[in-house]
Amino acid sequence: MNIKSLSLKNKLIDENNGENYFDLTAPSFVYDANAGIKALHYVTIDQVGRIDKISELYFGTGEYVDAICIINNIFNPFSVNEGDFLVIPNLSREDLFYRRPNTISRPNAVQGPYINTDVQSVKDQSRIQRLIEKAKSKKSGVTTPLPPNMLQQGQAANKFQGGRIVLGSNLNTRNTEE
Repeated sequence: MNIKSLSLKNKLIDENNGENYFDLTAPSFVYDANAGIKALHYVTIDQVGRIDKISELYFGTGEYVDAICIINNIFNPFSVNEGDFLVIPNLSREDLFYRRPNTISRPNAVQGPYINTDVQSVKDQSRIQRLIEKAKSKKSGVTTPLPPNMLQQGQAANKFQGGRIVLGSNLNTRNTEE
């Protein structure tokens, strides 16, 4: 089966072993909601898991499976069941929706295969410093900003009272009684 957006993907060559592969990171189909919809389709028993048949019905070819899947947020085309309603996009001018994506630059051999995340921008360093200062200024004794579901170093995971765990004992609470 020929799928329209896959035929537009850029072909890249791995410099290490010379193998060809497709760059699947950039989208080649972007739908503009202003184009409207062509139809609402009720999936029948013979179309279960066969979006290509639905594409053939509306477009005359099965190559627009990707458009139907993207519009309907379908990640597994085989998951379409009888009784599902699908939005069929209006693709009257496919050149508006299908484009070959720009090629992206890959890290070279000097940089290595991964991007170095150890280096932080001045803006990021400033944000981190503000978070640390804010955390230190609180009366909770927090020294490092952490998400609410993580415990600070040396903080007890739970407290027992009367043979039972006291829920929320490690959370900062305000005293509402005065």
